[in-house]
Amino acid sequence: MMKSILNYTAAFAAMLAAASCQKEMELAPEVTAPEEPAVKEYTLSVNASKGEDTKALSLDGKTLNVKWADTDQVSVFPESWATPAMGTLTAAASETGSTTLTGTISPEPSIGDNLNLLFPRAEWNYTGQKGILLSDDGSIEKKYDYALATVEVDEVTGGEIITTAPANFDSQQAIVRFRLTDGTAPIAVNSLKIAASSNKLVTNKSYRGAGNKTYYYGSGYYTVTAGSGGNTNEKHGNLVDNNLSTKWCQDKPGGGWYIEFHTASAIQVDGYMLRTGDDTGRWGQWTRNPQDWVLKGKKNSGDSWAIIDSKSDNHDMPNADNTEKDFDVDVPGEYKYFRLEISNNRGNGGAMQLSEMRLFSYEYYEMGTTYGAITVTPDDAASELTVALRNENASADTYTLTATVGSGTYTFSKSGIAFENGKYYDIRVPMNPKKVSSISLNKTSASLAIGGTVELSVSNVSPSDAVDKTVTWSSSNSSVASVNASTGVVTAVAAGSATITATAHDGSGKTATCSVTVYPAGTIVWDSSNISDLYVSGTSSYTKEGITLSANADMIFAMWYDGYNSGIRFSANESGGFTFTAPTGKTFTKIEMTLNGPAGWDMAAMESKLGTGWSYSEDYMAGIYKVTWTGTAASVDLLTGASDFSGEYVKSIAFFVQ
Repeated sequence: MMKSILNYTAAFAAMLAAASCQKEMELAPEVTAPEEPAVKEYTLSVNASKGEDTKALSLDGKTLNVKWADTDQVSVFPESWATPAMGTLTAAASETGSTTLTGTISPEPSIGDNLNLLFPRAEWNYTGQKGILLSDDGSIEKKYDYALATVEVDEVTGGEIITTAPANFDSQQAIVRFRLTDGTAPIAVNSLKIAASSNKLVTNKSYRGAGNKTYYYGSGYYTVTAGSGGNTNEKHGNLVDNNLSTKWCQDKPGGGWYIEFHTASAIQVDGYMLRTGDDTGRWGQWTRNPQDWVLKGKKNSGDSWAIIDSKSDNHDMPNADNTEKDFDVDVPGEYKYFRLEISNNRGNGGAMQLSEMRLFSYEYYEMGTTYGAITVTPDDAASELTVALRNENASADTYTLTATVGSGTYTFSKSGIAFENGKYYDIRVPMNPKKVSSISLNKTSASLAIGGTVELSVSNVSPSDAVDKTVTWSSSNSSVASVNASTGVVTAVAAGSATITATAHDGSGKTATCSVTVYPAGTIVWDSSNISDLYVSGTSSYTKEGITLSANADMIFAMWYDGYNSGIRFSANESGGFTFTAPTGKTFTKIEMTLNGPAGWDMAAMESKLGTGWSYSEDYMAGIYKVTWTGTAASVDLLTGASDFSGEYVKSIAFFVQ
């Protein structure tokens, strides 16, 4: 039988009592303490790595190991966890799972006693795993957790207590990998909430400080190094001056209030006390109580600040004069340097005040379990999440998964999971996400000269909570107009026409199209990409790309409209019309206007109001309507014979020049 040896030597509690008498002398009347029974100091060798028959966290042979710091603590309990701890032992630093624990416990164990060990401070390394473990920060690597072990006292001989076996790690956890799919392809999720029907998922660190508190204070105990000042005689240093009659009171500075201080050496910090000011309960001064703050700490001066505790929208500070409130920290540990940052008070502005702050540690630790759902938020959207869970339900369970995918939320269940300790589960969940029902593009048509480009994009997707709104772009004739499959940028290659199609990526089959016309090199094109500022009225003119459009009478105008049928609106309420003028030294050989529809223009053509050289044509079945001028001229008149014309908008004008 494998055995552990526990050595003990005589010690007394007087030294421990002396450590706490300072507070009794300063804050309480003197009392006569009862005589303390003698206690013994023990050293216990502990192997906290995975044992052959113990319940441990393991995935594909990757073993959970522990690295000990010289401040890690182990609470020793008798057989029942409901009984107060017998004491807390401190670990010796070790890079392996084995260490020596030293401290006092009472009463002395007897043969046959079972000792329960709680390790709330050891740093457990979950090699190669990602997810969460009783935490919500997205990673189970290098996080504090509790672990359990049980040893039986086999023999007490002289100064040695011998146990029947090493105190191996004994946890109740498992790795669960969730793969979220739409039946075939993976779905990228923003977050995943996991709940169990038994409500036995552990969601916190599952240990808490207990027993007496030791407050750290006294004359000169804290050294203040920085802060945000304060009102006259009410500076930030008063917060830790061990004087309850002084206070820190200050109007809100830029960036909020802060104080930095340190102790002579590192101390164990499990919580802190804040004390209200001397007039907090009067004249509405409770609004000066802190509401949002962060306590930071570090062990060495060169370390980065770590958040020990944070409070948001906190209303726990009493609305009374000179009244104390204790707060347990989120991340207990040994620290030497401290920074308290207060970003807001109860009044959302004005002055903040506190009279005193003191750090404290607990006598020992005890079990403290909270159950509920666990939320995983990956660093990057992922379709596969590996999560370390602890479930105290011994029978089969039902997991409910609530996944946030894009702007949508979807809930599914997986039942019949027999959650056994140290096992690995692979849970695949078909998602059935909402798919795209329709797509709209920023353009339905475009005109380009060879070498020109235009960027197409999706302007709207229905429904708004479709999970995958991405599209893939394609061209019906890449030799005329090519398109980047992912960006939608179209490049004109050769004269002709092509249809650019956006296809929903989610497999719904929904599409939207844009017709592209490519003109020969040297052709100048006016469309939504370059003439959104077009406006001529009366006898004014507009020039773009070297081509000028002039109005020739008071009661006519042309202007660009953005809307459902974007284009140029030509209107004439008297004769005179418009004139196109070619760039200096060049002539037109052809002008081709593409219309949104036939209204007005077909009548103008039949009544010969368009002008010399102009003609109207249409392909009704294809939805193509054009007004074209041919000839050779440096200037071309349009609608010269019209006096009551207002036609369908012109989507684009292609000018062929030489």
